[in-house]
Amino acid sequence: MQDLLDEAGIHKRSISVWTARRWLKRLDWRYGHRKNGMYIDGHEREDVVAYRAAFVKRWLEEYEPRMVSYDNDGNPVKNLEGQPFRVILVTHDESTFYAHDRRKVGWLHKSTKGKPQPKGEGESIMVSDFLTLEWGRLMHEEQ
Repeated sequence: MQDLLDEAGIHKRSISVWTARRWLKRLDWRYGHRKNGMYIDGHEREDVVAYRAAFVKRWLEEYEPRMVSYDNDGNPVKNLEGQPFRVILVTHDESTFYAHDRRKVGWLHKSTKGKPQPKGEGESIMVSDFLTLEWGRLMHEEQ
């Protein structure tokens, strides 16, 4: 900010914090939360797209016909009696929570785009679960 004042021919030793804030606001800077960008990790590479297309085809032709389907009330729609092998879909999800995650507020220009941030470091806890349509959460005894 001092350089901008010097360029404008205004020669002061320093400016107050309030003056700096007013100028930052006039120059389209705002104090607020930083935006996280979208992570790009190769999901659109040719080999990944080809694999995904082959997997979806295999899913529709081989796996799905051997799975029980349910309606919105949880009642089976498709009977699979007489099938030699049934396929049971097991899904998995996880989240990691970090202690003392980085500060996410500061002065940002209105043209600032979000950028991907690396995962935090330090103490963390991971919450993970496996789910099925038939049994709900997968558990071992009472755990």
